[in-house]
Amino acid sequence: MSVITSYTTRIRLKTGEGQDFRETVGWSLLVDAVEATAESHGGRVVRSISDFFGRVRLCDLALVTPEMPRGVGVEVDEATGEVFFLYDDYGGLEEASRDLAEEISQNFAALAVTRAFESLNYEVEVEEVSSPEGREVLVRGGL
Repeated sequence: MSVITSYTTRIRLKTGEGQDFRETVGWSLLVDAVEATAESHGGRVVRSISDFFGRVRLCDLALVTPEMPRGVGVEVDEATGEVFFLYDDYGGLEEASRDLAEEISQNFAALAVTRAFESLNYEVEVEEVSSPEGREVLVRGGL
């Protein structure tokens, strides 16, 4: 059965009182992480996903790739800043959906660390490594 599923992350966008999450550095990092993932998969960043039957659901941000044509959506809970992913994995797309969500999370973490190092005037080197456990991103910083 086709059902939009949510996948929670550890990503939280912190906002000040009365501040919209779209005005935060975290949101900027999240957008960059989704764009980087889209680029590496020949996909594109959009604002909606669809289910197996073509019903559209608007999202704060979404990623559509050849392996996940229905898309993986990104939603932010405005009250808590919690980020979660939405997708319809019906028809054998569960692994592709989760893999893209995980890659967005990894890209977010790598970008956050990289930008933190850069703000401290470190020289930063980022290396992507494939291992038997999966994809790993190594960030090195030095003065």
